[in-house]
Amino acid sequence: MQQAEEKTNTDTETKVSDWGLPRGLGRYSQLFADPLGRLRLAAKARWLFLALVGVYGLCAGVLYSFSEYGFFLNGTQIAILVLSSAAIVFYNAVFPRIFRHTRFVVSVAPLQIVLDLCFVTVLVYFSGGGASWFWPVYLLVTLEAAVLVEKRQTVWRLGALGGTLYGCLLLATYLQLIPHIDMPFVDHSLHNDGLYLVLMWCWVSLLNAAAAVIGAYLMAVLRRENQAVRESGERLRDFLDSANDLIFSADASGRFLYANRAWRETLGYRPEAEPELRVQEILLEDDRPKCLTELQRVFDSQESRYLEGRFSAKGGRVIEVEGNVTFSRQEDSQGAIWAICRDVTSRKKAQEQLYHMAHHDMLTSLPNRLFFIDRLQQANALARRAKKLVGVLFLDLDRFKIINDTLGHSVGDILLQEIADRLRLCVREVDTVARLGGDEFTVILGNLNTLEEAEQVADKILKRLAQPLQVEGHELFITTSIGISLFPQHSDDPAGLIKKADIAMYCAKAQGRNNYKIYDGAMDVNADRRLILTNGLRRALDREEFRLHYQPKVEALSGRVVAMEALVRWEHPELGLVAPGDFIPIAEETGIIIPLGEWVMRRACEQLRLWQQEGITAVRVAVNLSGYQLQYRDFVASVQRILDQVGLPGELLEFEVTETVIMQNPDFAVSILNQLRDLGIHISIDDFGTGYSSLAHLKRFSVNTLKIDKSFVRDVESNSTDAAIASAIISMGNSLNLKVIAEGVETAGQLAFLQERHCDEIQGFLFSKPLPPEEAAILLRRGICTAIEPSRQE
Repeated sequence: MQQAEEKTNTDTETKVSDWGLPRGLGRYSQLFADPLGRLRLAAKARWLFLALVGVYGLCAGVLYSFSEYGFFLNGTQIAILVLSSAAIVFYNAVFPRIFRHTRFVVSVAPLQIVLDLCFVTVLVYFSGGGASWFWPVYLLVTLEAAVLVEKRQTVWRLGALGGTLYGCLLLATYLQLIPHIDMPFVDHSLHNDGLYLVLMWCWVSLLNAAAAVIGAYLMAVLRRENQAVRESGERLRDFLDSANDLIFSADASGRFLYANRAWRETLGYRPEAEPELRVQEILLEDDRPKCLTELQRVFDSQESRYLEGRFSAKGGRVIEVEGNVTFSRQEDSQGAIWAICRDVTSRKKAQEQLYHMAHHDMLTSLPNRLFFIDRLQQANALARRAKKLVGVLFLDLDRFKIINDTLGHSVGDILLQEIADRLRLCVREVDTVARLGGDEFTVILGNLNTLEEAEQVADKILKRLAQPLQVEGHELFITTSIGISLFPQHSDDPAGLIKKADIAMYCAKAQGRNNYKIYDGAMDVNADRRLILTNGLRRALDREEFRLHYQPKVEALSGRVVAMEALVRWEHPELGLVAPGDFIPIAEETGIIIPLGEWVMRRACEQLRLWQQEGITAVRVAVNLSGYQLQYRDFVASVQRILDQVGLPGELLEFEVTETVIMQNPDFAVSILNQLRDLGIHISIDDFGTGYSSLAHLKRFSVNTLKIDKSFVRDVESNSTDAAIASAIISMGNSLNLKVIAEGVETAGQLAFLQERHCDEIQGFLFSKPLPPEEAAILLRRGICTAIEPSRQE
């Protein structure tokens, strides 16, 4: 059973791997070159010869039966002929099946020749002996010996054996050792004519010897040539199998005729084991029509073509290939294609990765600046054709540097990835979200009809990003400032649109962050002013251009001054007095906020100490604390150092921290604020109500005061919502035993409202605007603030 399987596999492999190779390496040439193959070929030749002899004998017997001679063979002769024929049929059928291995064929081939010679002698005897017409079959057997036997001497001996057997037969009939067979048309006296018999024996022996010598020589030449071609084919086959390229051949129906080792290993198929496999079956479905069309062109034009395609390997893996396909025609076929391909899957993947790296941000996988500009050009072109608008949104995350510096860049990276995911959810599939670098993102909104559509998306982004994030166990809050520009109103150039959206974004930051602004021409003036401020800010500290003004905080009922808030001003040599809202955001972005904040803290403490030395009753001095100061690693130590150097107790210092800053990273804020509370420092949450504080967070922060943002105080007399929010904050503060202070109080009605709700402290122009140190000292000596005249309410 195993031998039969080996034979089947060998035959199949020969059929597949030898197709289309140089002539002499085809299927029959392989059989001729192999001893076992030659044995099979000889067996087939015998079958053919026996069939011909059988048909001829049958026809001759029929003709004799109806002729004047009649059927002349007796029963014994017929039996011997039948047994001889049966014996020939038997060993001709059995030998090729039994002797499958070369080492047996080498020994059995001469035996089969000897048997053939013996049976030919028998047939010669029964066909007339010395007068028989059957003797030329000796020559055929001798040629058969030249085919089957490789040694010349053996072939010569077998040829001589044929002549010897014929001579023995003639001698036996001449001596009447065996009776001769009379045949029609033959002179019976020839069987007793010694000269005739000698001449016949000499003639047959001479021809047989010549056939043996010539046959052996010719077959030796053919074997050498065949072996050379076979070795050449094997070298070619080894070369193809050792090639790293994928090489295969297929016929017009797509059936595989050959596939080299690299092809089989790469795709996982074995065409010899899967005879029904077709080229079209392993082509990827998307590439199939194009590739089959190209292959058909190769068959039609019989010319080589360059081709790219994708194969589906076993297991579903996609193999990208490229190479050349050529046509090859064989004499016994309609032709086939030969393909030499290279597996370029890794190269294509590397190219895709390089393209992605060149056009996308590696952290968020969003398009980068280069790809964004290309998309923006396309969106502008489409909008120009359709007479639509294109919106460009420029986003910058508020105080993102604090997250990076306090929790590390790994947390910051995860946060940026989450922001990117949220931005994708805020826009349509046809829109583009990109990351320009750092914490800056841009959005293309194409095919807009009105500006309001861009505003709706901006508002959606603000709300989506305002939702808290959980990153590695930290609850984080992040906001963004957005600038919007439109094509073609603001610019028809991608770079111009980005620049103008950037200018609008900085305007949004300057107006409190967590909002959006639409570009207008007036912002260009602010951009120039911003550039001047940025350049001058770096030298302002050294030139002592900063000043501190102080605004009192008073008790709502008594009007007594309980604290002074230090507010920094910048006396710019060219622009004059610059408000904090104009330069504090720039100071935070450039990092100058750290030395500036320390200067403000030190100068406020020194001023309070100076007032004490002048005999003024001590009150707290409040300093606004930037988020960048809060995350500075030496901040608490610097506070302690300043207090020690100035000689001021911590109880007289108050820090105002915006709600947004402390909620951006609550866990870190709790740690820092607790350390400050341990120094006795008073903590106030500024702009309360504009961020995300909850009761749970307020309990963790251990703050002293809640400061109601002026946006809720401004319309408490006319807006029921603002009134309800202000009332709720006051009630919540009272329930938590926290002081509540309202800022931005400018009217008596506002004051009355806050007094009725039991607000603890008031701050605003109704009592005093921010004052320079000398005027603030006069106010402190008086100790009581009364409502000033309307002319002073600037």
